Amino acid sequence: MTFLAYGSNSKSLAEKISAASNIPIIKVLLKKFPDGENYILVDENGKNQYVKGHDVIIVQSMYPNQNDSLVEVMFLANTLVGLGARKIIGVIPYLAYSRQHKVYQRGESYSLRTIVDSLKNSGISKIVTVDTHFHRKPGRFYFSGLEFINLSAGKLLLKHIMENTTKDFVVIGPDFGSSEIIAFATGKVVVLKKEEICPVCKKPKTKCKCEDMERRYEVSKFEGGVDFKNKDVIILDDMITSGTTMIKAVEKIRNDGADKVVSAATHGLFLKDSLETLKKITDYIVVTDSIETPVSKVSIAPLLAEAIK
Repeated sequence: MTFLAYGSNSKSLAEKISAASNIPIIKVLLKKFPDGENYILVDENGKNQYVKGHDVIIVQSMYPNQNDSLVEVMFLANTLVGLGARKIIGVIPYLAYSRQHKVYQRGESYSLRTIVDSLKNSGISKIVTVDTHFHRKPGRFYFSGLEFINLSAGKLLLKHIMENTTKDFVVIGPDFGSSEIIAFATGKVVVLKKEEICPVCKKPKTKCKCEDMERRYEVSKFEGGVDFKNKDVIILDDMITSGTTMIKAVEKIRNDGADKVVSAATHGLFLKDSLETLKKITDYIVVTDSIETPVSKVSIAPLLAEAIK
């Protein structure tokens, strides 16, 4: 038999997955001590004996509060191991630190590998994620010895947009990084070319030789070979974080004469005032409930339920 458990970020998502898959939810008490440390108790009613010999799926998106979310998953997985669970699978739609998947300069922390190793050592044998940033192609793969299944929400987002806004549109990615979600959703790759400059030397990213340790670059312009005039355009990406890339892409497409512009992404972090800015300059904005936001109008629960079944 299989059971579901959830972390504090994903109670609603876990309940939707349970309803779609008929997998029962284990009761878990999640709280914090006065000093901020996490406390977890599996099935506080004393019925934890049914975990023994069964599979348990932990549902937890790791945003917001990435570090606490990670600790919750590790504590929960290790507790389930102690209770005799046969296999523990992490359903982690948004995996924290997934953008730190390479060491770009000597001395950097290989953060993603550390996170994955920690999850593996806590007892998780497989991770199911959605449009993960470090391996964008949907399908099965391995990273640091742990099995991953990467799903894509691109088709769900486009279906929702067609049902609620427009049926005749052009789909484009804001940069090359969005090519996989675009390819999966539409069967072809159409993306804008993004140029980034160094704020110090004002040179393109590829020509910058500044020794600044942070190496942050600014989007300077977009180029694209698509005629947007008098067309409805959907800009689709795996995530919106600071919103800089999406905002610049919307502005470019608006300036090119598009009739309607829709912003869509799987994960909406919307740092600072990016959501309010996008609401002002787009005709419609939508993300999934991998992270709960005011514009999480598409649920990935059916996608996840089908995968874990």
